[in-house]
Amino acid sequence: MNQEFLVKVISLKNKKTATVELTKTKLHYKYYKPIKEVKKIQAHNENIELQIGDLVLIKASRPYSATKRFIVVKKIEKVI
Repeated sequence: MNQEFLVKVISLKNKKTATVELTKTKLHYKYYKPIKEVKKIQAHNENIELQIGDLVLIKASRPYSATKRFIVVKKIEKVI
């Protein structure tokens, strides 16, 4: 699987885990109105220094735990 997403960090409470927010927009099947979908995803973070609000690139990988299926690849933009 080569799924890669650009997401925003929303929580860093757990050790080696970053909770991120994935936002998608899709059209309603009948009315063609854009609908915003927001998902919380837990990603494994080994050595990257992150802060809440950072923009990061995550990638699908092997299961690290019961809920972690993604890994943080790199930090794209840091919050000021």
